[in-house]
Amino acid sequence: MTRQLAWVGLLLVLLAGLSLLLAARSDADTASPEVAVSAGASGIPTAGALTLQEGLDLRGQWRFRAGDEPAWATPGFDDSDWSTRAVPGRWPRGGFPESGQIGWYRLTVNVPVELVAASDFQLAVRIGKVISAYEFYAGGQLLGGVGGMPPLGQTVIDQERQYFVPPTAVDAQGNLVLALRVWGGEPTAVNAWGGGPHAGDFLLGEYRSLLYQGLLKELPGMMFFIVTLTFGIHHMVIYWRNRSLRVYLWFGLLALDIALYGLMLTQWKFLLGWPYLVLKKIEFTSIYVFPALALQMVWSLVDRKFPPALRVYQLSFVVFALSILPVPGLTVHFATLLSWQLATLPMFGFVPWMLWREVRAGNREARTLLPALALFLATCVNDILIDLANLETIRLMPFGFIAILASMSMSMITRFTRMFGALESEVEQRTSELREVNLQLVQMARVDHLTGVLNRRGFTEEAEEEVARMQRTGTGFSIVLTDVDFFKRFNDRHGHECGDHVLRRVADILKLRTRDIDQIGRWGGEEFILLLPETDAEGAAVLAEKLRIAVEENVFEFRGEQLSLTMTFGVAAFRLGDNLDTCIARADTALYHGKKDGRNKVMIGKYKGLSLVN
Repeated sequence: MTRQLAWVGLLLVLLAGLSLLLAARSDADTASPEVAVSAGASGIPTAGALTLQEGLDLRGQWRFRAGDEPAWATPGFDDSDWSTRAVPGRWPRGGFPESGQIGWYRLTVNVPVELVAASDFQLAVRIGKVISAYEFYAGGQLLGGVGGMPPLGQTVIDQERQYFVPPTAVDAQGNLVLALRVWGGEPTAVNAWGGGPHAGDFLLGEYRSLLYQGLLKELPGMMFFIVTLTFGIHHMVIYWRNRSLRVYLWFGLLALDIALYGLMLTQWKFLLGWPYLVLKKIEFTSIYVFPALALQMVWSLVDRKFPPALRVYQLSFVVFALSILPVPGLTVHFATLLSWQLATLPMFGFVPWMLWREVRAGNREARTLLPALALFLATCVNDILIDLANLETIRLMPFGFIAILASMSMSMITRFTRMFGALESEVEQRTSELREVNLQLVQMARVDHLTGVLNRRGFTEEAEEEVARMQRTGTGFSIVLTDVDFFKRFNDRHGHECGDHVLRRVADILKLRTRDIDQIGRWGGEEFILLLPETDAEGAAVLAEKLRIAVEENVFEFRGEQLSLTMTFGVAAFRLGDNLDTCIARADTALYHGKKDGRNKVMIGKYKGLSLVN
């Protein structure tokens, strides 16, 4: 069951990777639009009906001016002397402090008047992510915004919004003037992130079509969240059911952390209705504790003990994340992000070095994890450069997360398969040992512990099998019942230890003088019983006579005293119509008469009378 769950987990990781690939492809398609606008070109860009249905990409050069004048939103304002700035595109670090970190963007687009006036057409604009807040105007009308402009000054960096453009915003010639009043944020944020519209979609088109495109763009992110969340939960369940599997605990926590971070990168987080400050703190905390979880996961996976210095380094990330979490506002996060990034740099060196050393030592998990870690580190470098160098490119860290999860999943499968194989071998070995013990127990239950021959139960089982064989094949057998003459004297004169010695001696003589196929049992007390397959009464009597002589001639020493003994034998052949009890009864009758007639002799029990061998 656990192996199946591990494979399901790997499938979930691959699905998450596919989701991110779809998202990246979607971003790449948007990054290379068929229609782009440029306010610096001569004339006003014109959007046809078909273009509006598909969505006109508004990314390109917009008119820009730092400062703040309400008149800059009006359509009739002359912005020809303004400079141009790319949308999306970040402000330079430090922004425009002389204007209070406020700047205006303007773009004029020509749209078909008859299309805008149609009752079944709703013109809309989709505005991407802006640092740190903005207001959006169309035709001089304030349609909304994200965050709070000064003096409120509320930062909302990464929320995309879609606005319905009323027909009154378009003039009689079809000209639509779009304006963004942007606040770059607090100095700490501007120094760390820059300002202005920095990512996302900037589109003009039909309202429902833009809404549908936005939904499709966000679906891969939701799939990534669901897949990684499921992946983390099912590993936590495995750990909950078996607390000794600590590696599943760290794997599950790492996956949950990645899932949470992935959700914070999507627009779905705004559906939670939580304050943006809370959402952003969750995002920062999830990424700040990631190195600690990743270190624990890697060392657990390769089954190595944490060095003390590395433990301190690991705990520093946890303490760092928890200490700044309760600090009000996001300024502390913006100010410490670079410090956190620099603190992770040692990991880029010693973790690959450790894995490389483990690979050379033959560690299978390290061999699987090392390529994925290299890919993850490359994605980290990409995302750090986005923040440090204001690169306008796709964030690749989620792909690095997928690589880590996939490699760890494969390592977990390998580890589990190896554990399962070892467990199977151990179970097989234990089963074999248990089978051997059971055989020994069965044998002990069938064997007399004093003499080493079969006990009454064991002999009866063997005899019943011989009866069944005779009924199948018609081959007969004989029973010999014998006991030690005057056995009580040995116990009375020399003690029970001597009696036990006599019984062991007799058993040894009987085993030595009989065939391998013959069965010998201790019938009770000093009585022994023999089963002689494929032997008639006369043959059994001959063997019994040889045994009698061997016992009589045997002299043994007990505590310095020479002792001898004799035995009396009763013989009976098993015939059709008999059962085991009747055959033994005839042998017992013969033994009784042999002891009555002087002992130390062999008697054959027949249907009519008895026969004396000697």
